[in-house]
Amino acid sequence: MALIESLLNLYRVDAQVRSLQGRLDSAQRYYDAQNQQILQLNQSLEETTTRKRHLQATVANFESEIAGIDARIEKLRDELNNAVTNKQYNALLGELNTMKSDRGKIEENVLAEMEQIEALDAEITQLDAQIVERQKLRDVAEAQLKERQQDVGQRLEELQQERKQAAVGIPSEVLEVFDELGDVHDGEAMAEVEEINRRHREYACGECNMHMPFELISTLHNSADALVRCPACGRILYIQEEMRGSLAAKK
Repeated sequence: MALIESLLNLYRVDAQVRSLQGRLDSAQRYYDAQNQQILQLNQSLEETTTRKRHLQATVANFESEIAGIDARIEKLRDELNNAVTNKQYNALLGELNTMKSDRGKIEENVLAEMEQIEALDAEITQLDAQIVERQKLRDVAEAQLKERQQDVGQRLEELQQERKQAAVGIPSEVLEVFDELGDVHDGEAMAEVEEINRRHREYACGECNMHMPFELISTLHNSADALVRCPACGRILYIQEEMRGSLAAKK
């Protein structure tokens, strides 16, 4: 079998393999995307929960300070009641007022921290809901992936074996070019030569529509083993039998 004929045979099987593999890859990407979203949401939830715990610890420390101040205020009140001189009374009263002022400032800090905790609680609730919804989407995506694997898995394996058989006999360097072009052009490694004007010998690449010298067409026509590529897009060119016949008649 001539090289171009072998490549065309490979090209047709490769297109089917890529089509089925594309369906599987699409389902896999969607499933992976849902998992990635869940991972990011869980990370956000963990970070938010950690911030909340830190604020709660800060509030607990403030409350301990307030308890200590309250105990000191009670003691000062008792000492005020038992003060025997104006100097002692005024000193105790000044400290009592300072304690009350300090307590007020700490209470303001507690209120500010509690507001932040409430905001974080709302954020945590929202994240929990988002995780639940995303898990539902992930479950659907997983079911779709398994279904698609069952639908095309066996056929894909068969086609992959056919592709291996179709590649037998094709030089490794040519296969390397073919595979690279298939990856670059989404499976379209080859392009049919299109006849624009037979009389004026005008021909173009059937994929990128670039006009090409007739010398390339002549080379392709004269040798079924010639690897001729489009000068513009690089695809491997081939001629349909109908055009090959018209070129032969033109000679």
